[in-house]
Amino acid sequence: MYPVNRRFSQLILLLGVFFVYPLISSAVEVGLNKQLFVDDHVISSKENVTLEVGQARKFGVVMKPTLPSDFQAGKVHDGPDGGPGYEFGESTFCWFFSPHWDPDKEMFRLWYMASKRKGSGLAYAESKDGINWTKPMVSKDGKSNLVIVNPGGGLDGITVTIDPVLPWGHAEKYKAAYFSYGGQGNHGTKTRIDYSVDGITWKSYNGGRPVTGRAADFSNLITWDPNRKRYLLLCRQDFGAGGGVGELRGVRVMVHDKDNDLMNHPTAWKTLTTFLLNDPDQSVVPNSKGTPERQIHTFPIWHYEGVWFALTDVLAATDVPVPKGKQDFKTRHEKGVWEFYMAPSRDAINFDFKVAAYPRKTLIPRGPDSSFDKDCVRPPANIITHQDEHWIYYLGTNERWGARKWDARLGLAKLRLDGFFYLQAKEKPGIVMTKPFELKGDRIQINVDASAGQLRVDLLDAQGNPLPAFSGEAARVYGNVDQLRMEPKWNAGADLSDLKGTVIRLKFHLKNAKLYSFRFL
Repeated sequence: MYPVNRRFSQLILLLGVFFVYPLISSAVEVGLNKQLFVDDHVISSKENVTLEVGQARKFGVVMKPTLPSDFQAGKVHDGPDGGPGYEFGESTFCWFFSPHWDPDKEMFRLWYMASKRKGSGLAYAESKDGINWTKPMVSKDGKSNLVIVNPGGGLDGITVTIDPVLPWGHAEKYKAAYFSYGGQGNHGTKTRIDYSVDGITWKSYNGGRPVTGRAADFSNLITWDPNRKRYLLLCRQDFGAGGGVGELRGVRVMVHDKDNDLMNHPTAWKTLTTFLLNDPDQSVVPNSKGTPERQIHTFPIWHYEGVWFALTDVLAATDVPVPKGKQDFKTRHEKGVWEFYMAPSRDAINFDFKVAAYPRKTLIPRGPDSSFDKDCVRPPANIITHQDEHWIYYLGTNERWGARKWDARLGLAKLRLDGFFYLQAKEKPGIVMTKPFELKGDRIQINVDASAGQLRVDLLDAQGNPLPAFSGEAARVYGNVDQLRMEPKWNAGADLSDLKGTVIRLKFHLKNAKLYSFRFL
């Protein structure tokens, strides 16, 4: 009997490997974390649904240059700004800007690049409602709102982050990344990083010296990676000339390699990846040696609900700046313009440009003729989630790259919660089935817009078989519903807590509906 029992045991083991291993390997960790529909990470299959791109609603201008330091000319005036300064002399009011909600102070706070003019630098503003902003005179001499200044030259490419892993009051709670030029301490276009206890008084890591190589006019950004539990540093990577017609801009993502100790190891950055925009449009800059026209100009990244979002600023590069006196503040142009796209990533290394950037689906579209944002919509360093919406501040200008003069304004747009990407079914019913996962909650919440359609949610077992108490006729059909946290119910009082700890799947049935996210509680 022993050989028979042994062979039987081996057969059972093989069958277990055959049937159970694929199930385990395809399972995902859901837990109590919100699941966004930005890719197929949690999806096993879908029918008659498409991944779509959300578009924010504009709420107009919320801030404009008002102080002498806000103007490239150094004087307050009406009309397009420009004047003396680094290389081009164009207005750079809010050229780089970092909006945050500060829960410690219970207010909106904004750090922005004021101008490239000598003696100017990083400026500060604040607001109670995010609409009406003040510029407190917090400079060392009490005469401006400047908080970081390069005495001999200017600053560029600067962003500010509020460190989520350090307590309020920590000396390094606020961090800034940028480069400086001109005067004493000029180190060229290389990234420097500073720190602050309050966002107003700043000190420099590494004695004010650069911490990495060339970064140039880019959204230099330091941020915390909750997955790696380490700091990331983003700066520019050149794939072509560092200026001129052959300039080809890209991205460098680096990780800190010495226990996150920036004070003692400020230069310990290891490159994770470098890349550029590999746009299917093969248009090239005229009079160049094949330099792609569409390029990443700035590239802040923002972490939300387990997903990295690249706030991708795409420049349609040109070879000839707008001649002096030939600016056009009325016509909406298509060359030399900036546009704002979202690109999701699960690892801060591989970003998906196929859904939005390549097909030209902007998060915030440029405005029409004569609008303040007709030629430029540039992204912030951070998106604020407030009152169940995403508040997205953006820079708008009414002229092109290389025009030297324009009106620069800070605009605000708002987006539905989780609305950056979504799955949509139209008149033909659609189905979305998730991969298997262990149920760890008692309730489910779904962000869905079926205001002109229907939604039904079935629960399946790990193999995809319907659970009778939670599927088919037992699952309620919801029509004319538009909710951020809809909690579906099942007939006969079926309770999710009865399934807690088991491996299940979700099956969404959609008709004329948009599905944004789900989570368990």
